[in-house]
Amino acid sequence: MSPAPRRPTSADVARLAGVSRTTVSSVLNDDRSRPISEETRHRVLDAVRELGYTPNASARMLRAGRSNIVLFPMPRLPLSHARTTYLEILDRELTARGLTLLIHGDREASGVAGARRWAEHRPAAVLVAADRCPEEAVDLLRRAGVDHVLLEARRPVPYAPTAVLDGVSVAELAARYLLERGHRRLACLVPGGDIAAFARDRFDAVTKVAGDAGVPVQRVDCELTTDSLARAVDLWRDPARRPDAVYAYNDEFALVLLQALADAGLRVPRDIAVVGTDNHPLGAALRPGLTTTYLDPVEGAAAVASAIEQLLRGEDLSPDFAETGRPRLIRRGSA
Repeated sequence: MSPAPRRPTSADVARLAGVSRTTVSSVLNDDRSRPISEETRHRVLDAVRELGYTPNASARMLRAGRSNIVLFPMPRLPLSHARTTYLEILDRELTARGLTLLIHGDREASGVAGARRWAEHRPAAVLVAADRCPEEAVDLLRRAGVDHVLLEARRPVPYAPTAVLDGVSVAELAARYLLERGHRRLACLVPGGDIAAFARDRFDAVTKVAGDAGVPVQRVDCELTTDSLARAVDLWRDPARRPDAVYAYNDEFALVLLQALADAGLRVPRDIAVVGTDNHPLGAALRPGLTTTYLDPVEGAAAVASAIEQLLRGEDLSPDFAETGRPRLIRRGSA
């Protein structure tokens, strides 16, 4: 077996470009404090491409004294369209600030044990859900050299800066909208499985808003299939048993519900109005289009990236930072 090819080094780049290793480092780190001509800069970059050179991130981190990594543990909930969009935008926002988003793949890691695993990567900051990072875990991260921990939660947490991302407020907004439109017989889809607890929170929010107005809410336990909705939809053929509007937990469940209603010969919104959450692109393509509530992922990701940048600079966050996004509604034909 032939030996593996030798990995090119910065010394190889310097030799090919006819410059010093210090100049190579300055070019690759975009250090403008040293006067380097554009011709020299191009020679270095051409040598990098010719050799296929890639810098050693670990060594660079040791030289700089800290990394540029923002570690984000993979959420326990399945990634929805909204959450995936948020992470994509957060990655772009952090990259623009010279930071790298590292998604830690262990969905179950939490507490002190989780903090130990996250700290192994020597991140500059950790962004994590508060229910997975109690105070003792934050303390361990700080002792391990992770100076900055930003938590995500529905409400501010006293022991660390908190980005308030309230996934329940979208359900409250949907319920208020339906009541304002005159609906007085509501139903709410409540998925099971991995998202069961989160779905119950949204159901409770709808029930609270509707209850304050004296309006009952029918609970419909379901999965992401038309078959799981068949029994409820079949009962709704009878106008006496039929709700006049349904909050569908999110847009994916709303899309399945719309198909189940069409299969049963029920018309939207004439027979039943439907509201989802997340602003899924398919919702706008339907006829009628899907009315939806959502948290703006651009607004939320920009606020979080800016907060992380401020923390790394040693700056205090502004008092109004915690509210990183208000729920919004897009009114379309389904309601």
